[in-house]
Amino acid sequence: MRLSESTLDCDALRLEAIGELRRVVGFDRWCWPLADPETLITNSGLAEHDYVPGLPRALELEYTIDDFAAKRVLARRTNAAGSLSAETRGDLARSPRWDEVMRPVGIGDVAAVACRDRHGTWGWIEAYRDRGDPPFDDDDVALLGAVGASLGAALRRTTYAGASSPAPNRSPGTIVLDHDVRPVGWTVAARAWIDAMPGARFLAQLGMLPSVIYPIAVLARNPATAAGAHSMVRTVDGRWAMVEAARLEGEDERRVAVTLRSPTATEMFDLLSRAYAFTSRERQLVAALATGLDTRTAAEQLLISPHTIQDHLKAVFQKAGVHSRRELLAVFRGSDVTPASTAGAE
Repeated sequence: MRLSESTLDCDALRLEAIGELRRVVGFDRWCWPLADPETLITNSGLAEHDYVPGLPRALELEYTIDDFAAKRVLARRTNAAGSLSAETRGDLARSPRWDEVMRPVGIGDVAAVACRDRHGTWGWIEAYRDRGDPPFDDDDVALLGAVGASLGAALRRTTYAGASSPAPNRSPGTIVLDHDVRPVGWTVAARAWIDAMPGARFLAQLGMLPSVIYPIAVLARNPATAAGAHSMVRTVDGRWAMVEAARLEGEDERRVAVTLRSPTATEMFDLLSRAYAFTSRERQLVAALATGLDTRTAAEQLLISPHTIQDHLKAVFQKAGVHSRRELLAVFRGSDVTPASTAGAE
C-alpha cells in the first residue's frame, strides 16, 4: 500500500512490488502486463520468464479456450486471485497453455491476481513456481488478492500520468495475419506503428509482433468475441494507439486484418476520464470546457454556479495531475502544449 502511494513511475512501481511479493510469497519467474480496462486485453508488460517465444500461443489459448486462472476471468469475478493448482484441482495439464507452453520450460504452478479497483482492471500479476517446488497455497493466493486493489489503483494513476495526445499525422497501418496468427502482409505505415509499441524491438529479434496483437487477432476470429477485439496502447513516445482487428471475407476467411491507428477524440476522452476517475459531473465539465466554453457559459449549461465549477475544477486538476485549465485542455484536446511548458493556475 505504501508503494502504491509512492511517486515511482509505472515500471519502477512494478519492479519494487515484485521484489516485495517475491520475498514474501516465494517465486522466481513472473509476468506483469498492463490491461485495457474496457476489453481486458493485455498490452505492454514487464516479465522474467522463459516462454517468450511461446507467448503468442499462450495468449491465443488463454483468450479462447483456457479459463483456468485466466486474466479476463479473474478480472470479472468477485475473487480476483487464483492459482492453476487450485482451479485445475492439482491436474495442471487441464490448462492447455500450461501444458503446451509453460510445462516445457519447467514452470509448475501459476498464481495470478487482477490489479483491479472500482474503476476497472489495469493489469495482472502472474507468479510462477518451478515444477519441483510446492504449489501456491491458499495464503499465497489470499495475499495476492489482498494487494490487488491497491496495486490496481497505482497502475491506473501511474500508467496515465502525463498522458499525451494521439500521434499526429500518422497514417493508419494494417497487418494481415493467417489462421496461426502469423503475418502474411502489411502496409508501409504499419511498420512505424509496430516500432512504437512497447517491447517491439526485443520481440522483433524473436520474430514476433507486439504482444497486444495476438489476443486481439484471436478474438476477431470468433463472431461471439469480435466486438472486443481492440485495445488502447500507450506507445514508447508516451502517445496512444488504437489496435483493432477484424476477420477478412473472401477466399480465405481465416485471415485477420489488424489495424493500428490514432484513437479518436471520443476514445481518448472516455479512456482518460475513466483513468482519472472523474465523476459524471466532472466528465460533463471537462467535455464542456474542451468545446471552448468559458466558466460562466459552462455553469449555465450544467445548471450549477460558477463557484461550484471552480470546486469541480480543483478536483479535476488534482486527479489529472495538472495545474491549470490550459494544461487540462492540452490533454483532452490533443494540443502540443504540455504541463512542463505552461505556468500559472486558473
